[in-house]
Amino acid sequence: MSENNAASLQVIERTFAVLETIAAEKTMRLNDLYEATGINKASLLRILASLCGCGYVNKSERDGTYSLSFKAFEVGVKAVRTSEIDYVIRNTLEELSKKHNVVAQFSVEDHDELFCLQSYDENSTGYTVYTRVGQRTPMYSTSAGKAILSTYSNDEIREKWKRYNVRKLSSNTITDLDSLLKDIALVRQRGFATDYEECEPGLYCVGTVLLNFNLCPIGAISLSTGSLSDERLAELSEALLEQCRRLSYMLGYTNK
Repeated sequence: MSENNAASLQVIERTFAVLETIAAEKTMRLNDLYEATGINKASLLRILASLCGCGYVNKSERDGTYSLSFKAFEVGVKAVRTSEIDYVIRNTLEELSKKHNVVAQFSVEDHDELFCLQSYDENSTGYTVYTRVGQRTPMYSTSAGKAILSTYSNDEIREKWKRYNVRKLSSNTITDLDSLLKDIALVRQRGFATDYEECEPGLYCVGTVLLNFNLCPIGAISLSTGSLSDERLAELSEALLEQCRRLSYMLGYTNK
């Protein structure tokens, strides 16, 4: 092997080492990465600059920490789509949709928005907001978005709120931070979030977060329906919590 080929291989190996280290810790500072990987700081900075430039790693402007981007997640999603987990998620959405007569979605957080990755609508209801694959909607007005936000501290939510383009999508949309934080406190207490026509008139939703082994949110499953009585809420939230606990455990989450 030539020296050039050996050097190129070393760069590739170091790049994957950086990605895997960040993935394991969620967010990392430069010094922590240096200690964890053993890569000299000059090389490490070049690798991080390249990964940030290509969109696989994000650098926080607030504290300088590094984290994986949604683009890195997308690569993983494409691999997962051929795996058992993806199959189980799709089957779970289908089961929930058929059994409870709802639209069932799996969505993730991407650049301060909710991004719908999978959706199953047994009855082709045709809701126009975030029930479609590829649709983006605000985190603060969706049950799935609020379920994901509940895993962050209030201080982290306040920082995110500054970046949101807050606007009313309906007469029920939450547009002030204090009201959102009160809603998030309730989500933490009972384990699921609700959306009472906050995105679209006539659309009611219940959402619960999926956690991985690091207790980090990987996404959320939500159920959308045309009405939501107390009895209906109890039915959907119970089914949703049961399924999301099962999926979270499959993804390595343990309630310790």
